Amino acid sequence: MTQIPPASIDEFKNGITHPLLYLWDAWSYREGNALHLYCLAVSRVKSDGTPLLPHERNNFPFHIRHFISADNGTNWKDEGCFLEPSELLTMADFYTIWSGSVEMLPDNKKLVAFTGLEKVDSKHTFIQNIALGVSKDGYSVDEIQDVTLSSPLRDWEEINKLGYYIDAPEKLGCNDGENDGPILAWRDPFIFIDKSGGINLFWGGKVTSHKGALVRATLEKNGDQYKIAKLYPPVTVPDGDEFTQLELPKIVHDKERDLYYLMISTCKRLYEGQPDSEVDKCVRMYKANTIDGPWESLGNKILGAENLFGPTILEADFENNRLRCIAPYTDAAEDSLSLTFSPLFYVHLDTMRVEFF
Repeated sequence: MTQIPPASIDEFKNGITHPLLYLWDAWSYREGNALHLYCLAVSRVKSDGTPLLPHERNNFPFHIRHFISADNGTNWKDEGCFLEPSELLTMADFYTIWSGSVEMLPDNKKLVAFTGLEKVDSKHTFIQNIALGVSKDGYSVDEIQDVTLSSPLRDWEEINKLGYYIDAPEKLGCNDGENDGPILAWRDPFIFIDKSGGINLFWGGKVTSHKGALVRATLEKNGDQYKIAKLYPPVTVPDGDEFTQLELPKIVHDKERDLYYLMISTCKRLYEGQPDSEVDKCVRMYKANTIDGPWESLGNKILGAENLFGPTILEADFENNRLRCIAPYTDAAEDSLSLTFSPLFYVHLDTMRVEFF
């Protein structure tokens, strides 16, 4: 086990190198002058005081960490734990949590989406579920929806009929992957409020054991509970054959041009257990004229050489045709950068050039 450290008193400038935590995956939202940043986190030491090595982190429960910036992302303050698995006892037996998103609702409450992992046994530990909660202020989760929004075990038949690939129920979450490929993909929900006020949820899935796809659902509220109004067929992208896993989608809308931009993190992991040094990881960008697609590739892969993965779009600056972002370094980066956050950077939408500042 590991301890969850309290909020650090230090302020972090030009990125976040936390002395007590490994950090990875990112999502965010803005409220007034405050930028709220969330990520996955785990302690750098085990409960017995011995170091926890980066490659060991999947053996321990994660929590979602919260940082806040009042100066557009130059400086960050640690606000501590936002959500941990022990808060989810009313739901399925989620032994750990993976990435998600937070988005403001019209009543100023925040809708919280995240991935909850359950395990059948020690050989099936990667059963991923899409779950929801509500936060009043973005600093803690006040309500956890007691019914999982989407469960591969419960909803297996519907998911398969729509054309998604998930393994047979008795094989779900297998540590060795699906059909000799990467593990089950049903994770990283991203909340997008469309121009009519509808709540859309996008997350990562598959269409074959070795080909990733984007999942889309629209939500409706029934009393105090959200449920899926419609689960759409898989959304594939033009260069989808170049990677096996699609993760951490982000979507922004340019209202002036009525264009939608999709950012995804992808990797070409061929099988579980493949050394990370062999796995090509990068970020890709697409655009579409409607939220329904089709999505057009914007060309060059970005952030692969920098060992950055799972960025968030802090702000869309469409007047200058660019996105202001921050991203974590992967554990393939040099030791001083591994599982820390980069300084801010722009992604220029006309050229896909990445500019750090």
